[in-house]
Amino acid sequence: MTGAKERKKILIVGEVIVDVTIMPRGSENKLRLGGVTHAARGMWAWDADFDVAVSLPSYLEDSARKYFSSLGCSNFRVLGYVNGAPNVTLIFDPREVGDQEYDSLLRDEKSFSRSSEIDQNVEKYSDVLIFPGEFPIEVIEPFLDDSSKLHIDVAYDINDLNELRVGNSKLESIFLSTSSKLFLDNYQQDIEKIAADCAKLGVSSFVFKENRGGARVFRQGMDPLGLPAQLGTTINSVGVGDVFAARYVSALVKEQDISEAGIRAVQASSAYSQTTNVDTFKAYVARSETLSVEDLEHLGGTQLPWQDRQNLHIYIAAPDFDYIDRSHIERVVSSLRYHNFSVRRPVFENGQLPLGSSLGALQQTYDRDIELLNECCLVFAIPLHKDPGTLVEVGIAIERGIPVVVYDPNQEANNTMVVAGANTYSSDIDCCLNAVFTLLSKGGKHG
Repeated sequence: MTGAKERKKILIVGEVIVDVTIMPRGSENKLRLGGVTHAARGMWAWDADFDVAVSLPSYLEDSARKYFSSLGCSNFRVLGYVNGAPNVTLIFDPREVGDQEYDSLLRDEKSFSRSSEIDQNVEKYSDVLIFPGEFPIEVIEPFLDDSSKLHIDVAYDINDLNELRVGNSKLESIFLSTSSKLFLDNYQQDIEKIAADCAKLGVSSFVFKENRGGARVFRQGMDPLGLPAQLGTTINSVGVGDVFAARYVSALVKEQDISEAGIRAVQASSAYSQTTNVDTFKAYVARSETLSVEDLEHLGGTQLPWQDRQNLHIYIAAPDFDYIDRSHIERVVSSLRYHNFSVRRPVFENGQLPLGSSLGALQQTYDRDIELLNECCLVFAIPLHKDPGTLVEVGIAIERGIPVVVYDPNQEANNTMVVAGANTYSSDIDCCLNAVFTLLSKGGKHG
């Protein structure tokens, strides 16, 4: 129709993987198609036009074609086949409280063979969203011309940014998250360096996804654009970053500005984390799409940059002794360190006193513990066995105005003074971790 704006189709490139979420004993493990499928579910949820070009094992091809067709994908192309491995990934922490502990079956045996299908009647695309995998990125060249713009989400299988160049196509957007191996191996101490390296490659926007701490968009010659996270109850965080990238690129293709692209991406990825039911996800997205950008901005959110977290010292109030089961404590410590906070363990730093210690030794350790507590910006308490020392530390912190998060996995300290006095009390570690980000993003006392 004359005057109507043409709907541009996006090509999504990546692997099709089977995600297997390992559930607690007594619950059934959850299987679903993953990899590039997460981005495709997003495209379906906000009614975007898209095609896919995928790498996958041959046994998955028929079921993947049918599933992508149900999502509205009109053109399903096979880049090549994965050999020697089933492309099955085991996921042990789907909520990403800490390291998700991905384990890909037979990953060392995996190889790729190119399909002749991509040499026949291949359409050219103006915008291509790529999730690199175990395939050479240049295999997508038949889909590109000199006007094509590439948007690349660097999660795995990329060791150097220079590997992202493909022909004469423009690198429009690069997405990187705090869990990316490229980031952890090369850039975790210097965010500005990766932004500068992206600029050298001519990248228009470098988008740094900082998990529960939000995201930032770096553009040459401009201040970073902060995008606060919307934290809710995390059901499954697998694929959330893929949905973020897909929504961001969809907005750019619709000629929405960077700010709106980022805000819409935050909303979509938050919705994806809160359900694994695709119809519920679509309903969540539809609801947020009815809101204006201004309305979404007014929702606020959590903004806590990665490098700032090292200056945020968190005091672990717990019976952190060698004669008890410390598995709950170790899980908290691992989680906080995974998210780049400085964890302070008074029993480790000031020593564990033997039973029957003198009053002088007790006083000296008490003074050191209190000094350490005062240096911290938040107390994370794990009151196992109703440990009296932990409860005293909680009371001192409350009295001094230091934020307190109480994680009570065994629900042993469900007491009025603890529950009402703490900023957050919960037996759910995901809830407690969200509270840490929320409290510290408001500019709490820094150590």
